[in-house]
Amino acid sequence: MLGLDSIDGVTGSIVRPRARAAAAALLIAVFATIPSPPGDAYYDATKNYVESPAVAARFPDPVTPIATPALRANRRYFTDYAEMMKFLDELAARAADMRVQVAGQSQEDRAIPLLIFAHPPTRSAADLAANGKPTVLVIGQQHGNEPGGGEAALALALQLAGERRAVLDRVNVLIVPRANPDGAQNYTRGTVNGFDVNRDHLLQWTPEGRALGRIFAAYQPAVVIDSHEFGVKTRWFEKFGAVQRYDVLIQYATVPNLSPAIAEASERMFRVPLARALDAAGFAHSWYFATSYDMDDRKVSMGGVAPDTGRNVAGLRNAISFLVESRGVGLGLAHMRRRVESHLVANNAIIDITARNAAAILALEKHARDDVVAAAGKGEFVVAGAATPGRNTLVMLDPETGADKPVEVDWSNSLEIRPTLIRMRPYGYLLPASQAAAADRLRNLGATVLRVDGDGTADVERFRIAGAVVAKKDDVRRNDEDNAIKVVNLTTVIENTTMPVHAGDLYVPLDQPLGNVIAAALEPDTQSSYAANYAITFPGPRDPDRYVRVYRVVSPLRTPTAPWSGP
Repeated sequence: MLGLDSIDGVTGSIVRPRARAAAAALLIAVFATIPSPPGDAYYDATKNYVESPAVAARFPDPVTPIATPALRANRRYFTDYAEMMKFLDELAARAADMRVQVAGQSQEDRAIPLLIFAHPPTRSAADLAANGKPTVLVIGQQHGNEPGGGEAALALALQLAGERRAVLDRVNVLIVPRANPDGAQNYTRGTVNGFDVNRDHLLQWTPEGRALGRIFAAYQPAVVIDSHEFGVKTRWFEKFGAVQRYDVLIQYATVPNLSPAIAEASERMFRVPLARALDAAGFAHSWYFATSYDMDDRKVSMGGVAPDTGRNVAGLRNAISFLVESRGVGLGLAHMRRRVESHLVANNAIIDITARNAAAILALEKHARDDVVAAAGKGEFVVAGAATPGRNTLVMLDPETGADKPVEVDWSNSLEIRPTLIRMRPYGYLLPASQAAAADRLRNLGATVLRVDGDGTADVERFRIAGAVVAKKDDVRRNDEDNAIKVVNLTTVIENTTMPVHAGDLYVPLDQPLGNVIAAALEPDTQSSYAANYAITFPGPRDPDRYVRVYRVVSPLRTPTAPWSGP
């Protein structure tokens, strides 16, 4: 059986709280608690969009068999949790280069497995860091009702254990086949408490989001692939009388403060050959785009520019990061083999690009990290930005005839980000001891947090609250089923002061590789910030102290500090 080893905090070391026999017994017990397949309990095939024959003919299934559970003959539901774990157990027994960790537990107490493919084989993050190869992380099924990417992750594991094994001589591959196991089992987009895991990469509200944060912190992947599916009919038919034409939508990180070298390599080194690989395999592709569920809003947007999604936060972690989405939501099991194959082509193309350019990618990543470290206390950075509006023509399909149907739309272009708030970059951020929970979120992401070891003073800028409006978080989708938690949109004014510093306060310096992630979390004036999402406290409307409880340190801190290991 699979060992239930887990990742310990940000170290990547293996925790073995029980002997292997006890772990196996626990896994068997977990299997016994798993509900019946979603085909019987949750998944309602009558709600699927049934394409016209002309549209369906545009998307023939590949003939090459794929030996994963959902692609077996006569299936009427997707791979359920017990099937996935059994599949991984059997694969681990015969795959010489595969090791398995448990990255965390879901809210319904399902394990979130992490597959580690390396040659020589190892579970150790330190061993991967020392083997001189870049690491690619593939994340499947953050959204539970998007099974194509998760199934493709299982198929990729099969390939890496077999015919694709040789690529491990030049690259390490990590796979999270099911980042949201409860959502997958329940066939819902979000987690059981209503959160969207793919909007939780900075905030860390969910155990699923924290598990992914620990993986990033421990293994520091150089390249990240986030696998999703997009809706085929809903919104598009109602607004434009058309359905989706493309097999695959792709977009790399588009976020303020992304390393220019990372952005340039994402386009030139990766996207261009990835597009060629999809073309060669016969898969139509485009930039990722979405539209809201508001039928009066006909704007179409590329993926957003906020530092909350896996794609963008991975970019701020100095990784080359791609969103890859297949045509699938609303189709049920229709075209499942084609959907999985499209992901496999994209995944393998990105892995091969990484392998061919291994030394250059490692050097690029190091240069980006060093630049962030050197920038602390110097120059400006973008606190908030917005995509550039324009017009674009999308090629969609007539839902009856299957013919191409060009649709001209208002377009939000995330490749061109307009700064809307710029500030000088501080040396770091000071948090009172009362904000230890917020600092611990950053520590889980891999940031270094220091504890103040004496009393003194610090030159700071404090955030005086000039405006606070509670509202639903804005998103290019704006689906009423998403983002149920409201945020506080803060407007602040910077004030210079010298303030007392006390032993036990916390200091988060920016001269570390995650400096841009830290700034995204602690600058309060965006809807992704910790303050806007109640992870940092701020005063109530009657409190005379109208300041956010975090401070920008604008000269080197004079008080002694020591590493902080958490509350």
